[in-house]
Amino acid sequence: MGVLLVAPLLPAALLATAVALAGRAAIPLALVFGAASAIACAALALASCDRPRRSLWACACAAAVGVALRLVLGPVAGVDLTQLLSLDGMRADLARPLRMLVPEPESGILLGIVLGERASVSADLAYAFAVSGTTHLLAISGFNMTLVGAAVALALRGRVRPVARAAATVAAIVAYSLLVGLAPSVMRAALMASVASCGLASGRRAATANALCVAVTAMLFADPAAIADLGFILSATATAGLVLWQAPLAARFAGLPGALREGLATTLAASAPTLPVVAAAFGRVSLVSPVANLVAVPMFPPLMIAGAAASAVGALSLDLARPVALVAYGCALALRVVVETFAALPIAAVSVPSGPVTGAVVALALLGAARGGPLLRGRLRVPRIALPSFAAPSAPPRAALLAIPALLVAVVLAWPATDPDARVRALDVGQGDAYLVELGGATLLIDGGPDPARLMEELGASLPPWRRRIDVVILTHAHLDHAAGLIAALDRYEVGMTLEPVGLNAGPLADLWAAGIARAHAARHAVRAGQRVHIGDAVITVLSPEEDPRVDTPSLVLRVERGRFSALFMGDATDEALADLLLHPEGLRSRLYVPPHHGAATPHGVTLVDAVRPEIALISVGAGNRYGHPTPETLAALSGITTFRTDRDGTVEVSLDGPGLVVRAHANGLPPPRRGSVPYAPASR
Repeated sequence: MGVLLVAPLLPAALLATAVALAGRAAIPLALVFGAASAIACAALALASCDRPRRSLWACACAAAVGVALRLVLGPVAGVDLTQLLSLDGMRADLARPLRMLVPEPESGILLGIVLGERASVSADLAYAFAVSGTTHLLAISGFNMTLVGAAVALALRGRVRPVARAAATVAAIVAYSLLVGLAPSVMRAALMASVASCGLASGRRAATANALCVAVTAMLFADPAAIADLGFILSATATAGLVLWQAPLAARFAGLPGALREGLATTLAASAPTLPVVAAAFGRVSLVSPVANLVAVPMFPPLMIAGAAASAVGALSLDLARPVALVAYGCALALRVVVETFAALPIAAVSVPSGPVTGAVVALALLGAARGGPLLRGRLRVPRIALPSFAAPSAPPRAALLAIPALLVAVVLAWPATDPDARVRALDVGQGDAYLVELGGATLLIDGGPDPARLMEELGASLPPWRRRIDVVILTHAHLDHAAGLIAALDRYEVGMTLEPVGLNAGPLADLWAAGIARAHAARHAVRAGQRVHIGDAVITVLSPEEDPRVDTPSLVLRVERGRFSALFMGDATDEALADLLLHPEGLRSRLYVPPHHGAATPHGVTLVDAVRPEIALISVGAGNRYGHPTPETLAALSGITTFRTDRDGTVEVSLDGPGLVVRAHANGLPPPRRGSVPYAPASR
């Protein structure tokens, strides 16, 4: 009874939760349970001898009746704040710097955490977050928002009065809610986070616990169906953990420095209660989750601050935001490395049957560990280790924190130049073409493959994070497997100019290409056979299309040359276009050869190889494609040539090293692409 007197609104919250849960099974059951609970609470209120107890049971009675009536009345029409206060335009302006200045997949992490755009995170990375038990960092939930508020509250502790600290905490949560959108789930999460963060700011656990009970009861009264919302459950459990356990845990870590002690206590208190919920909802128990969260969660505040700063500054000037964006990139990279490292550990997670039974078992295991740990320590008589004092003046830590971003930027700017004389990467984009060409300090992108997200991952893994400019973007022809990724490249990178064939086939893809060029403010050039484009001391010679009426789909054929390096890119040249090229075979001689149409069969295969006389051949092709590329005929024609294929060798890098060419397979370490929009053969059984 003492606990109830400290938190007198707890019975109201518990009864509201129980009635809402009964309503998920059957509304009549909820009505019966609510009526019985209300009668019992009314009787207890009448039998109570003092006002606190009467108020306690009266509130519980009102909560049971209120939620039961709301179940009967059904949803009530309200004001859609997402329409009343739409900030989509501002969010788009804030998202643009993160897309333009930060490569993938770190850009997706920042967009997910700063602006709630979780769809920007790739499927593979999202799976790593799930296996490591850190998905909540990407979800807009009470846990996520509580970390924002807790970071503000802890940063201001001891510096301003409690009232000012609580006001700043709520202001930060409100601002974050506006950024990610005022959806109902976001508003519920913001309310929960405000309660928890104000509790941390004020240090009054009892008042905060009562405020949490009021928040839960009010949200269930407003919408009893929220009891089935995973975000609501995560918000409530994380907030309850912070209210109940943050202060005791911080006291246990008294020997640690203040910031580390508070951050560690906050991480454990908010993470532990969510583990049973995640296990019940997703059927997965992450065995590394406690340790992974201990490492990952402290990275959240600096990542959030750096990402938000990059967005805000970048909305005013992209050039001014570049150093800040590099700091944000470094924070996101560190988080990604931690998440992927823990996810890659053996038995990082185990699959379990989803459902409430699993959640209850995990909850009991956590309680057993919490209760048994101190007992075991007492029986084993573990000697207490006296930790040295970490007390230090406040100025040096602040100076160190300010020095970290400056040091990171200095290291990046002083990074030694590694631009080769010539380098070509056949990017592993699946069934399509995408070639990244670096010639001295110039960067060219020839086609972009069928999947924009995959191209962004490949470019992010292949280029330094500070290189956000592509000098020339080239579209050989307007087919999906060559053009789709280029639309994203135009939006995500600064582009100097674009090349396309004269007579580019009209259609939706060509329209998107033209619109992307206009948005990028890039120079647009349509070229034909005989033209040359100079990029520094490199030369791009256009060999096709020619004015041949038999060619209904004009495709660029390009010969790129710089010094002792030369490469021939055949695009999807038709047999008629190839016949035209072979009328002047002396212009085809190149050291690196990309056969036409992903290695498709052509009657000119052997003749082309004899004319080009390459040292190395590259074929960009998707594993298991239904077209049978590369065909046996093409491979036979290349039998005397060292040939690399992206379906087997991943991203292939060919660079000029002195007089010779050096080849490196699986050059960027990315996993194979997922099967995208281009058809593949059925899976074999």
